[in-house]
Amino acid sequence: MSRPVLVVIGPSASGKSAAVRELHQRGVVHVHPTWTTRPRRPDESDGTLEHRFVSDAVFDELDAAGFFLGTVTLPGLPYRYALPRVTLRGDRPVDTIMARAPFVALLAPHLPEQVVYEIEDTPERARERLVARGSDAQEIDARLAGHRGELEAGRALAARCFVNDGTLDELVGAITEALCVDLLAPAPRREVRSA
Repeated sequence: MSRPVLVVIGPSASGKSAAVRELHQRGVVHVHPTWTTRPRRPDESDGTLEHRFVSDAVFDELDAAGFFLGTVTLPGLPYRYALPRVTLRGDRPVDTIMARAPFVALLAPHLPEQVVYEIEDTPERARERLVARGSDAQEIDARLAGHRGELEAGRALAARCFVNDGTLDELVGAITEALCVDLLAPAPRREVRSA
């Protein structure tokens, strides 16, 4: 029996990328990247862990060829996101997908066994992160416009919610502990009785 996939969700600038990158570096998760038409941020390299960056034309070609399981756009933003077909590894580290709450329903038919964790933060701290990234005022406003609604939608989907109000190490530690209970606990041993 395969282990469920971990889906990490949360509003823009809640700290998903930082947490997932650290979990990956610690060998806890294996990330299946999404593809996006949004521009790469200064803190993202060509080989960024959680996204593959492509032009609109390439995105359209891949979508027409059936490469993606589904595509989504976020309200107020011109960028599209998609997940290609996923081959789960099923062993350690935990297969992980980063998404936003609206994308979880699209994943369900393809990945019916999933555990959803939400990383959340206040709109004020999210705004600080967006400013630090160099986002312009229009993008910041668009990303924060749906913050409360996305938090509520995510809470309805998530098995666990993590508030990103401490250090990265504390956040990653809390997620790792939860994963040990939810997905990494060894299967119960069956007692074998001799006849």
